Amino acid sequence: MKNCILFLHGTYPEKHIAGYRKLCRGKCTIAIDGGYSFFKKAALSPDLIIGDFDSIEKFPSSLTGRTEMLRYPPAKDKTDAELALEYCFEHKVRKIDIVQPIIGEPDQFMGNLMLLTLARRLNDKYQPEVRIINTGYEILFLENKSKVISGAKGDIVSIIPLSPRIKLSCRGTAFPAENMPLRRGQCRGLRNRISASRAVFDITGQAFLVHQYAVNFTKKHA
Repeated sequence: MKNCILFLHGTYPEKHIAGYRKLCRGKCTIAIDGGYSFFKKAALSPDLIIGDFDSIEKFPSSLTGRTEMLRYPPAKDKTDAELALEYCFEHKVRKIDIVQPIIGEPDQFMGNLMLLTLARRLNDKYQPEVRIINTGYEILFLENKSKVISGAKGDIVSIIPLSPRIKLSCRGTAFPAENMPLRRGQCRGLRNRISASRAVFDITGQAFLVHQYAVNFTKKHA
């Protein structure tokens, strides 16, 4: 299956709709329960709606036959977002964007954040790229990997260790580093600014990379 973009329940301001529409281009689009509100505002039909549908008041009749629907009971052991991500894994999606427009309830946000680590349980031959994204930032889980960020001069990048100890190397930033040790709980990896047209971050161990945008979201994703 081609790349997928998943929309979570949340507030989608009108001024951000154009940017999110551009992110949808060429991707399989999935509404995670109340995330259907984005598609309603954007006048789009998702390829799939998944969840227990407790956050959706009514589907328009125009969706009938055009959108696949996977409905689950409210009493279940997995969140709607986890079910949607597993659907992508089953279909061997290579790149998965999870749109979370606002942090919302802290436990849900932290749970969604940890979903980024699910891919490491898969076999070595299939390791998809998964990120949480919205108009302000993107978050990725990296394990013994490098991340190259181009065309983002002025943006802020933070590295948050998940392993007890990681090593961080970064180039093209205001504060370069070479195999700098970071322990879980330390904040030395926060708020480094990209200073070049191309920045590289090398992680040994497990960490979250948080990339905060400094330029207009819609222009960035034109």
